[in-house]
Amino acid sequence: MAGSACTRQYTRMKFLCSLRSPRRDLSILVLAVTVFYLYLTYTMDSQVSKEEALLPSRKGRKVGLGLQGNTWINSVQRNILEGMEQEGAKVPNGPVLSELSPLQRKLVELEKKTLERFTNHDRVVVIRGHSKVIARDLSLYEQAFHKHGFYVRLPAGFRSNITGFSNYSSSYEDVQLFEATVEQSQDALQHRAVLEGEKEGWMVLLCMTFTDGDTGEGMCLHKATYGHLKPHQKVNRIPGVRTTLWRKDGFCHTMSAARKIPALRRSPLAPMCWVMPLEFEQFLSVADAVGGEAKWVFKSINPGGNIYILQPTKDRDYARIKQYRTRKAVVQQYFPNPLLIFGMPISIRAYVLVTSVSPLRAFLHSEGLVNYRHDYQRSFRKVPSRIWYFGQLRQYLAHNHGPEAAEVAFKNMQSVITQTLLVSESALAGHFGGYSANPMEGLYKCKNCFQLLGFDLIYNSSLYPMVLEVNGQPHMQVSLNEFENESTIAPEDEGWASNSIKQDAAEDMVGMLFSEQLVAMEVADALDELELNVGILGVNCLPSHEYCLTEEDLEYILDTRRETVNRGSFMQLYPSPDSEKYAILLKDLSRFAGVDMSAPKPLRAGNQRIKDILDNTIRHNTPIMHRLVSALEQVYASREIERHREEEEEEDVVGLQHQSHRLIHNAFQDVPLDEKYQRPECNDDKATMPYLSGVFTEPKLEFSPEFSPLVAEYHVAVPYNTLLIKVWAFATSCDAEARLEEKDGLARPANYSLGLGENRINFLVVDLTHTEPWVINTYTLHVYRERLTDTEPTFNPRVPHQVCSMTQDCDMRVFPTEPCGLQPIRDQSWDKYMSQHALLPPCQGGDVPGRWVMPCGECGDKSSCHWSMAEWHPGQCRHEVMGRDKLQQCLTGKKVLFIGDSTNRGMMYYLMEQVNGTLTEWDKTHNIKVYNNLNNNRTSVSFAYYPQFWLQANHRPVFDKALYQLMRRSVPLKNSSDTILVVGGVHWLATHHLNVVKHSLEKEGLTGVRVIMKSLGSGFHLPVDGIHCLSQQEQHKLLVHNAGLSDFARQLGFDVVETFNVTLPRYKDFLQGKCACHFHKVRQVRGEHTATNITKRETLPPHRQYTDPGGEEEDMYGPVHYHVEGDINALYSEILLNRICELPR
Repeated sequence: MAGSACTRQYTRMKFLCSLRSPRRDLSILVLAVTVFYLYLTYTMDSQVSKEEALLPSRKGRKVGLGLQGNTWINSVQRNILEGMEQEGAKVPNGPVLSELSPLQRKLVELEKKTLERFTNHDRVVVIRGHSKVIARDLSLYEQAFHKHGFYVRLPAGFRSNITGFSNYSSSYEDVQLFEATVEQSQDALQHRAVLEGEKEGWMVLLCMTFTDGDTGEGMCLHKATYGHLKPHQKVNRIPGVRTTLWRKDGFCHTMSAARKIPALRRSPLAPMCWVMPLEFEQFLSVADAVGGEAKWVFKSINPGGNIYILQPTKDRDYARIKQYRTRKAVVQQYFPNPLLIFGMPISIRAYVLVTSVSPLRAFLHSEGLVNYRHDYQRSFRKVPSRIWYFGQLRQYLAHNHGPEAAEVAFKNMQSVITQTLLVSESALAGHFGGYSANPMEGLYKCKNCFQLLGFDLIYNSSLYPMVLEVNGQPHMQVSLNEFENESTIAPEDEGWASNSIKQDAAEDMVGMLFSEQLVAMEVADALDELELNVGILGVNCLPSHEYCLTEEDLEYILDTRRETVNRGSFMQLYPSPDSEKYAILLKDLSRFAGVDMSAPKPLRAGNQRIKDILDNTIRHNTPIMHRLVSALEQVYASREIERHREEEEEEDVVGLQHQSHRLIHNAFQDVPLDEKYQRPECNDDKATMPYLSGVFTEPKLEFSPEFSPLVAEYHVAVPYNTLLIKVWAFATSCDAEARLEEKDGLARPANYSLGLGENRINFLVVDLTHTEPWVINTYTLHVYRERLTDTEPTFNPRVPHQVCSMTQDCDMRVFPTEPCGLQPIRDQSWDKYMSQHALLPPCQGGDVPGRWVMPCGECGDKSSCHWSMAEWHPGQCRHEVMGRDKLQQCLTGKKVLFIGDSTNRGMMYYLMEQVNGTLTEWDKTHNIKVYNNLNNNRTSVSFAYYPQFWLQANHRPVFDKALYQLMRRSVPLKNSSDTILVVGGVHWLATHHLNVVKHSLEKEGLTGVRVIMKSLGSGFHLPVDGIHCLSQQEQHKLLVHNAGLSDFARQLGFDVVETFNVTLPRYKDFLQGKCACHFHKVRQVRGEHTATNITKRETLPPHRQYTDPGGEEEDMYGPVHYHVEGDINALYSEILLNRICELPR
């Protein structure tokens, strides 16, 4: 009966019958177990992927848990997830698809597909190109990609500057040895192009060469390979840039053709030019018509060639010009009436990032370089050490021409660069014809391409710019002066501003190109808001629409918004909220078929085949997309303004409170200066030219005497804790300017670090009416910063004192688990503590951990402490102060070689003064210096300054060469402990230097030489112009780096003198110098007196060894001597003397 009932009611009861089937029950059980197993597997795999999130790869790896190679399980997991998404009901981190409009769903799904190209592949960068270009630019790009989670796969013969913290302060020599290695092995290096079998396993190909990288020497990627690149892969080359913009002859052809476009006839983008020898006769005709006073710039076609400024009407010049009848070159009209700043013309280097061509998408970095140039008589060459950045130029223009003029100048720059790119785009897009994987599939779109370009421009006196040339591989080598310890900026380097600008541009570029931010909903809303007659293929494409957006178009729109939102310090060039102003130019470019852009014509919308309307792979070009993308940018801009209106209103109220502490960082934004920094009204009276109208400081200080234009010397005192002040001054005459420290110095408010004691700040009044500024007067501000010893109470030994110790200052806390400030040593009086300390054995090393100790009324009251009695005490031993007799005996027959920066130089001069009893010779040498007249000619000391920051980066000797030169100047050298080599500095030292020392001594047969490493030191903690400033976190990293250096030195058998832990607790006790890293100062004295006698050297701490004869009674006509001041320098110099004299023979 049951069976027949089931049969009769089969249709309605099928499900119930199936439940009664034992086989079906078993099947359901098996299915449930399988699903549960897959769930556990997926969960566990997810945990593994979380642990792997620290790896550069963004791709899920099949590691652990027995899943290696189990593609079936992984495919099942993917199918389950894909089914959930298709049914589902949610896109990760996104809205519910079923609730979206057709347009929103289309964009969300397209965005998901687009972003998967990054999330599902390894973030690997491969490098190809010319060896010299790689050596020049690799370090900066490697850091930029590393910061964004990429692994950079280096070519053979190159090594990373990223690995480990030992490269944190990666020394100059690391970079220079790297360059030297490349140069020496140039022939051995073969940087081949990416081959057919290497198309997988990388996301970015960095092509570093002076070509497009698709042919010839330095090839990066074969031309045919472009069309086979995967969607997730990018190449930093846009085919055709070299022949259209980069080569000087190609740039000339493009700009000459642009002059024929109606929209540009009245506002040319570049000076007139001709390509020699092809257009020699045309040039002569125009030159004759223009007149004899016109000047012409002759440039080599190749990068780095010479530049000559000649006039055909002059016989001498014409003789040189005739050679260009057969010689290749480009002739460009010398820019008439250039903008002059301080009597000199300037040129602009702007960094432009192009991320799409046809349709165009480009960005301009908000900072760039302003190079001072010599006039035509010196061939427009760059003036060494005279470099501004955009913010400074904007301030100068606002100050001298008005804020409106400054704004117009930078808007003009944007427009000229954008128009140049739009004009060039036709040639670039046409150049893609040979790059398609299959010509029958249509024009190659270069979706995988991007390129950072360097635009060089010049302004005329009306603040209108023209493009001089375009560089497709802009110089991105970091200036090594950035790491320098000295206050002087390298005269041949671009310096710290250039380093920061280049680094920011590279890092912002990477962050923009590989952002994964979701923007689909924002774009959908903006498209809905527009009322344009444009359809969307697959959503609402009607015959009445002007055209329909394809998936390629939508992808471009999504990428544009994503890059714009994540552009960092870049700003939009095209498209942008004001790009509608280029509509006429684009219309001319679309219809002006008579212009020969030296390349095949791109496909135009009017020529499209009917079937292309239904082709989702078609991407419309810039003229067709222009109206739409311009309208979209306007929508985004209006929403942004609305979103931040309340915030901007608040900033209007409080913003001026912060503006006094910063300069204009984005020259394209209107950032008004605080009124107090603005120059007051000047006058044209020539008699007032030598005078200042005021000298100002922040915080405000009371000068003695009060300021008067007729008084040139002022004095002021500040408390101990005032480490930094801001200073500025104004000239009375409109033809003069006040500059800090030198004639080419800063003419704006600048931070100035104040060392203990006397600080001297000079304000130079310079005459600006000459080609070179003339110094016509100098005002000096003497700032005395109080020492802690100036206000300490008189020590009374009969009064009980606490013994206080300090290992770190609370304002510079780098030991997270250690207490800061003064800490009491319990159950100890000062007399008892010092008696016990005197019984300790001598230290057997220069790096024994220690602390500063001193007597105080109360440890909680810093002012009650006797800082003049402060000493550095290791825990279980003591550092002795040797008598002069013992010191002279110890140093007899020895040669001490120092290599390092000014801190090593300070130790050397201290040694010289102590062993001789006086210091009769001193200079602030930045070269090699040898002293053979010490200790009655029984001791020799030599010094080599390293790194030599004043030389051009490519001319600086690498560390091993500097060491070799020092040894050659110091010969003969004994292979014994009678030869001592002291190496060290503030922050530049790395393990590489120690390896170089070891290998160099082995090579010279000097393995018996004693090597002492002076460790790192405190410094670079103040925001001073021209000096890098380290955060407290970076100071902590230096602490770790210093410990690693000391361990490595001991492993090599070197001795160590610890200076970092000694200087860090008293980092505020630096002496004058921008870096805040100098703990010594050499002072000139006169009269017949020497360093104190031997008895005092034996019984007094180092900082009390010198007896000053008294300032007012000093013999002004006696012989000149010098004295090395600085308690802290004296302390670690005495430790050095202990290590030299206590080393086993």
